[in-house]
Order: sequence, then structure tokens, then C-alpha cells
Amino acid sequence: MVNGKLLQMNKTYKDLRNRQKDKIANWMFEAYKKQVSNGISNDEAFALVMNKIYEAQIWVPEYEVEKKYNSMKNRFKNRLAAESVPQRIYQMEAILDAAVQKMDALEKKIGEYKEYQAKIAELEAYYTSQQWKEDFAMDEEGKLPTRLKRGVLSEDGIYNMLERNKELMNRIGK
Repeated sequence: MVNGKLLQMNKTYKDLRNRQKDKIANWMFEAYKKQVSNGISNDEAFALVMNKIYEAQIWVPEYEVEKKYNSMKNRFKNRLAAESVPQRIYQMEAILDAAVQKMDALEKKIGEYKEYQAKIAELEAYYTSQQWKEDFAMDEEGKLPTRLKRGVLSEDGIYNMLERNKELMNRIGK
């Protein structure tokens, strides 16, 4: 019993409640920031943490807290570094990642489009053939079903697509 309270003397850091651990971790981080920015010693930083623990009346062996503090220093270092990084670097990194992703997708689509040129050449050969002229005449005479989609039988449809294809191929470099 200490000051009318029953203390558990065999408690370790891991036995603390999560809320207590969170408080202590925050105090440790604040002490680490002071250690780095003000150049205080490890012992002085640790003393700041222990003072907060005593004020909060949390009982935990000092050696447990010291062990935890020393083990968390690398995390604190990374966290401090992340907090001091200008936001624009994260924003520019996001733009870079998105741009690379979009370029990869575009390159893939361009590859697929170039591979499809054989089919477009097949359509162009049909458009310039006697067969197309006969199919066109059949459509003009009303011999094809009225519900039939006729884009391939319109003179402008194929011609415009072929011209657009040439322009696109010139833009992407054959």
C-alpha cells in the first residue's frame, strides 16, 4: 500500500492498459523530439518521461520504461522525419505515381492499338473491294434487313475512320 493505494509491484510495461501505453508513448515521443532538437541527453529525455508517469500516478518499473523508450527510438526518428517533410513532397510523389501508372496504361493501349492495325487493314481492303461495292448496291436496292447496322456500308463512315486512324498512327509513331 502506498498513499492508500494498492500497488501491483510485479507489473510490467505490457501489463499497462492501452490508454496508459498510448499516453506514455506520446510522452516518449515528445521527450525524443526535445532530445533531438535541444540536444539533451538520453538520461534527461528519459527523466522527462518518468516525471510525466509519476505525475499521472502510473506505476511501472523504470527499467521497463527505459527499455521501451530505447526500443522505440527508431520509430520516433522515422515519425519525426515524416512530420518534418514538406507536404508538397508527398503531393508530388502522388503525381509521379499517378503519371507513371497512366503512362503504363497508355503504352499498353497503344500496343493493343498497333496490334489491331491488321484488322483495320482488313476493313480497308474490304472497303476498296468489289465485294463492298456489291454489298453497298444490295443495301441501296433494299435487299438487306432494315434493322441491320450499316456503318460499314456508309461511304463516309469507313473513310472517316481510316483517315482518323492515319492521323492517330502518325501521332503515336508507326
